[in-house]
Amino acid sequence: MNGESLSRVELLQLLGDMDSATGEWLSVYLRPESVRPRSERPVLQSQVDERLIAVASLLDDEEVQRQVERYGTGLVVFQSMDATHAVVPPFPVLRDTACVGRPETEPLRELMGQPRRIVFVLVTWGAYVAGLYEGLRYVRHKQGTGHIHPHTKKGGSSQARYQRRTQGQRAEFLRRAGAHIDEEFGTEAVDHLFFGGNRVILKPLADECQFVRRHMPVLSPRTLLVKRATLASLDGALGQAYSSVRFRK
Repeated sequence: MNGESLSRVELLQLLGDMDSATGEWLSVYLRPESVRPRSERPVLQSQVDERLIAVASLLDDEEVQRQVERYGTGLVVFQSMDATHAVVPPFPVLRDTACVGRPETEPLRELMGQPRRIVFVLVTWGAYVAGLYEGLRYVRHKQGTGHIHPHTKKGGSSQARYQRRTQGQRAEFLRRAGAHIDEEFGTEAVDHLFFGGNRVILKPLADECQFVRRHMPVLSPRTLLVKRATLASLDGALGQAYSSVRFRK
């Protein structure tokens, strides 16, 4: 199955369309812990509603499983005799539920509207920005830059010398970025932490930043796409955080 990214507005529009849908629908909400590869899932017995078995079979699709693992938020499925909409939501499903009747859209709508304190930490080599949001409302940020000499393509001792210098500049940049993020947000407690930029930076940054280490339990498994960590990139990061993936057939 091919998935499509939905913005916050597009997902709310989908829920509005589902509210107007006719006929009988099966609505299933699955927590992240309940969405597991086939080898880790219990075998559904023959007396279980066939539509639940069909929902479980969605997880056998490689692209669905890839997005479920990338988001780490669970899965929401609306299924009728004629259509199936499977949504990987932007934030974690809290309870496993299944019901039949009209599409049960309210839990997903509440998930989107729930007040959340979110910090974005966006880092690319030579630039960083960290921003605090309460829901969609910007609160404050901290940003900075640092010079990092690019690797040289020359060989021999010159290349080794330049590489050592670059590694030293990168280490110093991360020390400064971590210290400044701690200075600005060290006393904050947030519901979600999103990292964006170069994924290989995350671990060494966490080594230098107490705030990031403390919030690793609420770190999204997604790495947000950021070409250059600037104040302007926070808006795009917010949009990505509230995006979802929809599969339909």
